[in-house]
Amino acid sequence: MYISKKTREVVRLKFGGLCAYSGTVLESDWQVDHLKPLIRGYDGAPRFPERHSIDNMVPSQKIINHYKGTLDPETFRSWYLGGLHERLKKLPRKTRVKNTRNRKRYLRRVASFFDITPDTPFSGIFYYEIHKPQHGTIRGNTRRKIKKISTTN
Repeated sequence: MYISKKTREVVRLKFGGLCAYSGTVLESDWQVDHLKPLIRGYDGAPRFPERHSIDNMVPSQKIINHYKGTLDPETFRSWYLGGLHERLKKLPRKTRVKNTRNRKRYLRRVASFFDITPDTPFSGIFYYEIHKPQHGTIRGNTRRKIKKISTTN
């Protein structure tokens, strides 16, 4: 679904230019993620179009959004990030296989955003859970601005 530049900017500012999951400064290739995923069917249409709202959108590092995929935050937390330190331990030390090298680099990069190491598991807390959105929420003076932005899509 299309997300306008104005809406992207509102989403980016929700956490002051930081990733809603890791709390790291957003890289130039950051993406808008839906906390509750849209999940597209075989025809490409979202199965839950009502989830395409500014309140369900958060800024995310591209690689974190890719790794999360269509998972809800709880499954992402427990299944993917909760066991990532164990998967890091199992990665081969040396390999000549290009796909394995790429997988190692990918997993290590995701882990670095959350300070996960083979000996340090995920803390279990996402940035958005301890820091309230600064902009883009439907509170106070921002209500009219968000309504206006969301109707231009």
